[in-house]
Amino acid sequence: MGIAATADSIVAALDAADLGEPKTVARAFLPYREREQLSALTLTVMPRGVERTLATRGGVGQVDHLVEVAVQKKVEGADETAFAAGVAAVEAVADLLAGLRLSGPPPWSCVETRIDPLFSEDHAANLRVFTGVVQARLRSHA
Repeated sequence: MGIAATADSIVAALDAADLGEPKTVARAFLPYREREQLSALTLTVMPRGVERTLATRGGVGQVDHLVEVAVQKKVEGADETAFAAGVAAVEAVADLLAGLRLSGPPPWSCVETRIDPLFSEDHAANLRVFTGVVQARLRSHA
């Protein structure tokens, strides 16, 4: 499975998940959205990299796909409630990815998640958009 297919599988898993509010989920290599497009919770799954570790006999021992999920939503004013809801959505995405297993061949498992940034202060102050990013490492043994 290539990294784009891995990202598409994550899109399907996120689309099926209940995050407590309506959402839009899509894969994109460039996550740029206009503020007007972010009225609903928007999750953008972005393929970011592939790492291969060689086995001792020269074959590929494992392959890691690095994926980021941008969690975004337009906010009005300095609404702490909207920011708290955004943080909860970021944590829910991280929790979902942390237990994610994708069927193969070969099978993939999420072995690491990281939230960075929890939210972008620049996007909040200048664009009035909540933006948080979940980074995930999915691994397959070849």
